[in-house]
Amino acid sequence: MNPTVLVTGPTGKVGRRLIPRLLRRGVTVRPAGRSPGGVPFDWTDPGTYPAARDGADAIFVVTGGIPLPSHPGFVHALLDGATAARVVLLSAYGVDQAPPSSPLRGIELAVQSSGLPYTILRPGAFMQNFSEPHFTGAADSIRERDEIAMPGGDGLVSWVSTENIAAVAAVALTEDGHDGRAYAPVGPSALTLTEVAERLSAAIGRRIRYVETDREPLRKALLAAGAPPEVAEHNSALYAAAMTTGAFGARNDDILRVTGAPPVTFAEFATETFGTRPR
Repeated sequence: MNPTVLVTGPTGKVGRRLIPRLLRRGVTVRPAGRSPGGVPFDWTDPGTYPAARDGADAIFVVTGGIPLPSHPGFVHALLDGATAARVVLLSAYGVDQAPPSSPLRGIELAVQSSGLPYTILRPGAFMQNFSEPHFTGAADSIRERDEIAMPGGDGLVSWVSTENIAAVAAVALTEDGHDGRAYAPVGPSALTLTEVAERLSAAIGRRIRYVETDREPLRKALLAAGAPPEVAEHNSALYAAAMTTGAFGARNDDILRVTGAPPVTFAEFATETFGTRPR
């Protein structure tokens, strides 16, 4: 029988790219969320957990764009009683260094203490944040004002394609040898936001400029998205620090080692995503 993989966050940047990869591997995919076509699932409603997890051979866990202090408990409840052979968690780069009080670190600890075999993915910043909705508003500002406006300065970031993250997740969910491992999928080169703007300009066919800001627009965007004030304050400060200090500029060969293929370059992403298109 084909294994069944539960995919939470099936419409997210990684989830919707993961599902076709799993299907090509002969897996029965069980998308779980609020969208039609899958199993009804809501992190805030534990009553939806049993139908989603029961009988799943593997579980892909992603808690959404703004992890809250309640999410570690939700993840613990979902995995409690699960019989899956493996769990793959989508976390974020550097979360292993965060205190247990951090929601994302608490989620990692909930997975690690579940008693189930697990793999943790801690990717860097997504290339698709420039083309798809994100609290930085980068995609909107590129489309509407030909600019990237966010904190960054000369900070280096190894932007990674969510296609590569999905490829790593697909392997970890369906192949042996990844239990207890943590991978940090990152892109092949570290770029400043000025260099990002240059590559986008070449792909789009018009000048995209980088405009440096402080973190206040990020804080306001998180508040508008429903984050509590303390979460908006913390997350905006953390994101700004990651962008400006080079903390997200690390490089490794995790994508190549796990998938056998090199990571997508930013220029490749920009060309494929934007091509040369009019405004």
